Amino acid sequence: MRILAGIFLLLAFGLAPVSAPAEFTKTKIAVLDFQMQGEEQENQDMGSIVAEWFITAMVKEGRFDVIERRLLEKILSEQQLVMTGVLDESSATQIGKLLGVKVIISGSVMKVREMLEVNARIIDVENASIIAAESVKSSTASRLQDLIVEMSAKIIRNFPLEGYVVDRDGKKVTIDLGSRAGVKPGMEFVVYREGEVIKHPKTGEVLDVERIHTGRVRIQSVLGKISEGEVLDEQADDAIKYGQLVSSVITGSNGGKQLPVTSPAEPAENLPKGRLYVSSEPARAKIRILNIGPVYREGMELAAGSYHVEVSAPGYRTDRQWVKLAAGEDRRVAVSLRPAPVEVAPPLAPTPMAQTPPTRVAAPPPTVAARAPAAKGESRYIKMLRSGNLRSKTDAGKLIVREGVKDTAVLDVVEQELLKGYLASGNDRAAVEAMSWLCKALGASGNGKYRGTLQAVAQKAPHRKLQKYAQQSLGQLR
Repeated sequence: MRILAGIFLLLAFGLAPVSAPAEFTKTKIAVLDFQMQGEEQENQDMGSIVAEWFITAMVKEGRFDVIERRLLEKILSEQQLVMTGVLDESSATQIGKLLGVKVIISGSVMKVREMLEVNARIIDVENASIIAAESVKSSTASRLQDLIVEMSAKIIRNFPLEGYVVDRDGKKVTIDLGSRAGVKPGMEFVVYREGEVIKHPKTGEVLDVERIHTGRVRIQSVLGKISEGEVLDEQADDAIKYGQLVSSVITGSNGGKQLPVTSPAEPAENLPKGRLYVSSEPARAKIRILNIGPVYREGMELAAGSYHVEVSAPGYRTDRQWVKLAAGEDRRVAVSLRPAPVEVAPPLAPTPMAQTPPTRVAAPPPTVAARAPAAKGESRYIKMLRSGNLRSKTDAGKLIVREGVKDTAVLDVVEQELLKGYLASGNDRAAVEAMSWLCKALGASGNGKYRGTLQAVAQKAPHRKLQKYAQQSLGQLR
């Protein structure tokens, strides 16, 4: 009997290796032709040339999936949309969703007398917000290309690489990001562990997970899918552990070479430190600096450099922006968050139940609830969900549905993994399959606290199959 039970378990889990890392997903972006402004220019194609320089720099970095120019022209012409111009956030969102991209880069090329000025804006399609804005000036077109490459490096810093620690041996740490993700020797990563889960007080939706700094790693050798580095510092002995999160703190390239960038990771010791003050509306919003380890506090001392400030609050859209701090400067930043109506009061909650009653047949029979697993079984589900292996997540979702698991300790982890992975799933079949089963697991629970999460997936998921299963699962909630 024990042998038969062992064979059954192997079949149930599909012989999936628990340690296999999830595949890195590139950020999908589109670069529009830059608009010509000011005096008449000698080269009327300068707007498209600047866009090509940006595209080349982004592709060389290795971490971006850039929409091919001809495909971009074809899609926009079919929709009768122009390919050039300085977009506002609303127009960028419309074009971005049409192209299936997360970020759009647009801007202008202006000539005033003998000076050329390029202004670029980076727009987040999902939030309809400007991530960053950069500008450069040059008196010659040849020098302008070098400046565009430098500008692209600044833009790239707004997209830190994020992954996981997959091995720790003494001072050596291996992460699940390699050359395919754009990692290069000499890059540094901050390491975090997950702390308190932050939930919306009304919908129960998981809004964020606290990140607790555990140390810093510098990369020494890089392979295709993994990189190995050494521990530079850590909060305590062996604080950096398997499964913790990593986020790059220095990014950008120039023809494959590391740029001489001044950053928080490499402070100028001889310069006086500045102070950063961030005020928010609402006043009790949470403030974080994403590219350093220490927790933000009002008026904290920081070395001269650029800091990625995040301000978030339940019921509001999260604001992220880069703030430049000069040596000895007292920098004050005021952030007013915009309300997020869907999160505050989801008015469509009863509609899916009324319009899609047939989906209720997919819910497990009431008698299945009696077979809910004991605490030992619950920890098994949680381990599978957090393994970082897409196949394990899929198997966990299937088991939770089949066994009628109702325990919120397990379902909350399902929700966390779904929120972390559904936007990044893209067109990856394995990722879409895993996220779909997590939707089914939440739907089969019948627990209305997960309605806000499933609504978000149904509206924002990049794949139609995932949207469909999220919508069906909504109809099973009470």
